[in-house]
Amino acid sequence: MGNRKHSRIDGFAPELKETVDEMIKSGTTYREIVDYIKSHGISISLSAVGSYAKNLMTTVADLRMTQETFRAITEETERYPDLDTTEGILRIAAARLLNAVERMPESEIGSKDMDMLIRHSSALARAVAAKKRADVQNKETIELGKEQFQTALFDLMAQENPGLYREFRKFIKENQEKLS
Repeated sequence: MGNRKHSRIDGFAPELKETVDEMIKSGTTYREIVDYIKSHGISISLSAVGSYAKNLMTTVADLRMTQETFRAITEETERYPDLDTTEGILRIAAARLLNAVERMPESEIGSKDMDMLIRHSSALARAVAAKKRADVQNKETIELGKEQFQTALFDLMAQENPGLYREFRKFIKENQEKLS
């Protein structure tokens, strides 16, 4: 998507460029688009419009693919509430990578494309491992924070209101099985 070539049409006034873009997306012939542009006092070749249209439609297709990917990520994260966006992205990337490997012809297995897929697979595996490590560290940090808060709360309660502290400890002891 970021590699789209620039054309003379990119330099047109925004209104004219938007109209040309819509004409291309709606299937207007290149000859009609050239005539429309010429009616605005700008000379342009049929091949220039054709090249621009090809690049525009590639960009539009890439945008649609990206939107579809984000829709799939959103669906995954809604279906599994404990799944965060990063995990959804990793799942989709892994699925697409596996699909690319499965579709690769036997003759291309030793090619540079296969080497690239292997490098991407390795990077994906490292990303998944790093995510899992971060999740474990976050959980440990949260647990430690909860323990520290609980200790500080109990210490304060023991100092400020010893009777309440004794009753609370008695309550916890009596209900230990229910709390486990």
